[in-house]
Amino acid sequence: MRLHLGFLRRRSTEASLSTRPKPEEAQKWTESFAVLMASKYGSSLYRAFLLREFSNENLEFWLAVEEYKNSKPQKMAAKAQQIYNDFVAVQASKEINLDTESRLITLTNVQSNNPDQHAFDRAQRRIQHMMERDSYPRFLQSRLFLELVQTDGCPTSTGYVSDN
Repeated sequence: MRLHLGFLRRRSTEASLSTRPKPEEAQKWTESFAVLMASKYGSSLYRAFLLREFSNENLEFWLAVEEYKNSKPQKMAAKAQQIYNDFVAVQASKEINLDTESRLITLTNVQSNNPDQHAFDRAQRRIQHMMERDSYPRFLQSRLFLELVQTDGCPTSTGYVSDN
């Protein structure tokens, strides 16, 4: 497991990422996508999982929008355009899978004179819903996650068995 998670220690200077969470803490990530994303370690591990699957553009978009929401108002227009160009535009370098209506609503919001923190709400909800249905459950079944929540017993197909 140390080899699997070593990159988290090297990349972060924050103490919260340098210490492997206890199995009970990691188990809380199964409660919801929001709980997973609220954990710095959990969101980093989820990102690592998506990178291994070459499907990290949805999470990158979701995180970019979260950062955008906390931007200073005078920087929002430029950041909104950058997020749109990187993720939402057709043929974008990291294009996310959005329906036509969500894409058009987002374009209208970004092209307004003064895009606000809600410019990407619909697109972000759509992408979050897709992750909650697809990659999040796969992450919870992944070896990367299961090794983290594993306790002292031996894993079996039905759960954990004591040392006896």
